[in-house]
Amino acid sequence: MERLSRFVEGLCTAGAFFSALFMIGIVILIMIEVVMRSLFNTSTMITSEFSGYFLVALVVLGLGHTLHHEGHIRITLLRGRLGPVGRKRLDLVVGSLGLCLCLFALYFTVLMVLDTRSLGMRADTVAETPLWMPQAVIPVGLGLFALQLFAFLVRRARS
Repeated sequence: MERLSRFVEGLCTAGAFFSALFMIGIVILIMIEVVMRSLFNTSTMITSEFSGYFLVALVVLGLGHTLHHEGHIRITLLRGRLGPVGRKRLDLVVGSLGLCLCLFALYFTVLMVLDTRSLGMRADTVAETPLWMPQAVIPVGLGLFALQLFAFLVRRARS
């Protein structure tokens, strides 16, 4: 189990690294846009589109890493009133529900990406981005999140 946990954490750390790169990408795009508009009175015409894609990527790629470090918002009103056994049971129930929902979303986002690619759909923007490209990051991030949820459940079950 320890090897699985380290493997999943390594994958989620890589996801967090790419998440940070997408954040830097947003900053760079906005800086370029500001300079272009200020100095050259023109626009890149892609900043808004790509910043949106990058924002989605940074969120989904960071989900697993955030879960591992318990960074997600928790409502502890009920959990705080339970004893250790009750907290463990609640964590297992909520973690299992979260994993089921995540796998459900993962399945349908994979179908979405495959459909989008097979239909050759493109963004209705100047860049005409093939939509499967920015969409493909969503199942990757959800896959990382599902792995981390599974590792979370195993850790809680063994504790």
